[in-house]
Amino acid sequence: MRIRSALLLATCLVLAACGTSKTEQASESAATAAGSGTPVLITADWGRTKVAEGRGPAGTVLAATEGVVPVETTYGGRYVSALAGEAGDGEREWLFWMNGIESDLGAADIEAGPDDRVWWDLHVWGGRTHVPAIVGQWPAPMTRALDAQVEAATADPAAAEALAAAGAEVESPAAASGPRTIVGESTALAERDPTWAKALADPAKAGLTAWFEGGEIVVWDAAAGAAVPVPKATAVMVATTEDFSSRGAPVVIIAGRTEAAAEAAAAALVANPQLPQRHFAICLDEAALIVCSGGQGLTL
Repeated sequence: MRIRSALLLATCLVLAACGTSKTEQASESAATAAGSGTPVLITADWGRTKVAEGRGPAGTVLAATEGVVPVETTYGGRYVSALAGEAGDGEREWLFWMNGIESDLGAADIEAGPDDRVWWDLHVWGGRTHVPAIVGQWPAPMTRALDAQVEAATADPAAAEALAAAGAEVESPAAASGPRTIVGESTALAERDPTWAKALADPAKAGLTAWFEGGEIVVWDAAAGAAVPVPKATAVMVATTEDFSSRGAPVVIIAGRTEAAAEAAAAALVANPQLPQRHFAICLDEAALIVCSGGQGLTL
């Protein structure tokens, strides 16, 4: 959970009650058994570096995380300040997503079970303080959001095939509202889908880390603190929500320079559902190779 107010941080640094506490990694748990417990992935720098991965006991996200790595907290245990000995420093902070959605609650306040997937990442968050949805836990958030199954999801035919390959049931084509996955040439998508149109108008507010700008594909490079062009890219896979909040209906966008490029990207997802894993958003080239990763910048 991110601290959004510098005043709150400064106040708690003054108060003795806001000291740091440490919790030990769970020594033994049924979660260590294959197929049980809550899956937890811990990375750094927008997914670039894997720190740890495992299963923690079902319960809260905090409890599951403590079952995988040592955790340090501040603010009376409400804020995770360090994982596996790696601490945030104000510029880089620990944030988490569950089932493809950024949590609007602290790790001690949200329940997680075997059907959920938790992803922590330590990264520079300036410029993208809020990323409401990601593609790196596909098929979530189309199948499961923060704390419940996704109901009444729709998808364009190419994406419906990708979701069917992942075992999901969706109606096709994509509706203009509700949980949905849309596929098409970017400008045409913006004309028929209000969320994509609003997201392109304000990528930072929408939390986009790869998108179209002036007809070109760009990616958010957190180290540079700027969007950089991706000349090799022909399509993007990115996610947001209808109202750009963690509780809005999730929208996954597979947008191409052309309709054919978008459908080719969706076909790549059908062939390899793991394609976007550990990426906040991705750009693909004509060969379906990942040439950019949201937050990381260019990859090829």
